[in-house]
Amino acid sequence: MACTPESGTCTTCRSGCTHKPGWFLPGEAEKAAELLGVPFAEFFATYLAVDWWEADSRIDETVFVLSPAICGEETGTEFPGDPRGTCVFYKDERCQIHAAKPFECRARWCGDSGPGTVHLDTADEWNAPEHQAQIRDLLGREPEEAEFEGGLSSLFGSIW
Repeated sequence: MACTPESGTCTTCRSGCTHKPGWFLPGEAEKAAELLGVPFAEFFATYLAVDWWEADSRIDETVFVLSPAICGEETGTEFPGDPRGTCVFYKDERCQIHAAKPFECRARWCGDSGPGTVHLDTADEWNAPEHQAQIRDLLGREPEEAEFEGGLSSLFGSIW
């Protein structure tokens, strides 16, 4: 079978599932919870994490977003800085919520060329008071961005 955005069958498309989960657009995570028959608050606590777009010249304040959690990481809270790992919904080399997968997972596939603006566009959709309020409500507090855990020192150790 040929790889298409709908199939998600090729190694290139599936590699995103093991690198870092894609972000949901506002309102999409609720559809994934519905697909699994799980109340949304429980779905958040069990399967999701909060990621963020760090303020820059394109979006002038930090924007928090909902994302599937990473296997082995804490759920229902913020990601650690620069999260990497396998999406909690990726099992047996398939997406368990394929019919309701995050926007970023639907928008990017192996046939794309260039980096595109999907990540920025997704963050921009979350950049509204009502969407940021939803994240505060789910966490029960103000969200916090974590310190970046990557950088050159993590790549090269203490050789500097």
